[in-house]
Amino acid sequence: MKHDKYWMALDQVKGVGPAMMREIHDALRRPGLSITDLFTLSPEEMRSELSLREQAISAVEAARGRLTLVEDGYFKLIDAGIEIVLFFEEGYPERLNRLMKNEAPSMLYVYGNRSLLREKSAAVLGEKAVSEKGELVAYRAAQELVRHRIAVTSGFARGVDLIAHRAALENGGGTIGVLPHGFSQLKMPDSMKEAYNPDFMLLVSPFGFDTEYSTFNAFRRNRLACALSRAVFIVESPADGGIYEAAKSARALGVPLYATEYAEYPDTAAGNPVIMRELGAQPVRGRLVNNALLPNLDRLIADVKFGD
Repeated sequence: MKHDKYWMALDQVKGVGPAMMREIHDALRRPGLSITDLFTLSPEEMRSELSLREQAISAVEAARGRLTLVEDGYFKLIDAGIEIVLFFEEGYPERLNRLMKNEAPSMLYVYGNRSLLREKSAAVLGEKAVSEKGELVAYRAAQELVRHRIAVTSGFARGVDLIAHRAALENGGGTIGVLPHGFSQLKMPDSMKEAYNPDFMLLVSPFGFDTEYSTFNAFRRNRLACALSRAVFIVESPADGGIYEAAKSARALGVPLYATEYAEYPDTAAGNPVIMRELGAQPVRGRLVNNALLPNLDRLIADVKFGD
């Protein structure tokens, strides 16, 4: 934890992205220096000893000037029990580096059961506006996943996301909520207050503590949720917007993609046929089990359990 504030300061410099963070980490590793050592070096020493590019040197200089300011946010994280997982640490999910490469977040801010990052998981995603059919599909899909000891990943937004999180918790399973903002913006929804259990849930944000919600951050959140998961199930999606973009992300990342196939599509699922037709999502149909209509997730579950 003592080095985290230095990486935080660097990560918050404008223009510094995951690729530059990795460049600096690799440069430090060659001579066996730490991030704290870096902050003591002069620009000339950074050039001669680390062969850093001028852009990276300028970023370090800017981060050094921000360190006192960053410390305030750093101690807020500690006081709130929020931990930081850096991209080179053992607890960081290997699949993020493998699938997202230099787009993988440099740091994850996490609260709850960190062991869920090592669990096999599937994403259950959908829009905030969801039909009654979609609500039932989302709940029963999450219920079925945790029955097979698969964690449920979603975006911690109202609608499909919160239904999936709640279903996982109410049925004794684990769930990962990926936030589209920093932890200072988090408010526990009323629908989650009774079911919430930090022993069975992990909240994850790739954003700094005070980062506010934006549409762009929501897209980044969805992409991260897809990369954390071994399969992605789109319950309902319009023909464009955030969930449709999440489906495109899953396809681009090579994560198996599924979508609900309805006999009659509600307006809120108008994009599902498009996702199946244009993005190659496998259809999830209903089947009767003990007189209850459940989504048939057999193939998805096999992808999660036996896929890469």
